[in-house]
Amino acid sequence: MSSIWSAVDIAGSGADVDQTWIDTVGSNVANMNDAVTPGQPVYRAQYVDAGEQVQPVDTASRGSGVGVQVDAIALGPANGQIEYDPTNPVANGQGEVEYPVVDLGAEMTDLVQAQTSYQANAEVMSHATSAYEAILDIKA
Repeated sequence: MSSIWSAVDIAGSGADVDQTWIDTVGSNVANMNDAVTPGQPVYRAQYVDAGEQVQPVDTASRGSGVGVQVDAIALGPANGQIEYDPTNPVANGQGEVEYPVVDLGAEMTDLVQAQTSYQANAEVMSHATSAYEAILDIKA
């Protein structure tokens, strides 16, 4: 049985996942130009792996979905992109530096999707709260 606040709870879990998604995109964009000497550890892009939150019931049934959650933060490739930039202070003897593998276009697309999803979840929470307040006014 779901509570009267289940719409707010479910949308809130979505907003939490969206915020994590926005944070990882921001981290990826902020670190995409962090050059290192080839062979050194390079920044690894982060990607949110989200899944359904399931409310456990008895062992005979599957349970019902109660929102979403971040299942894991997946990491991008450990090897970066080698570029020739002899003026970079971290360049090796051959003038090469290594940059993280981050696609700015894909990151901006993800950011728009995450922001849109966050806004939708915020609207659901706002409308549900207004509906619950109206119900309380009717009963009063």
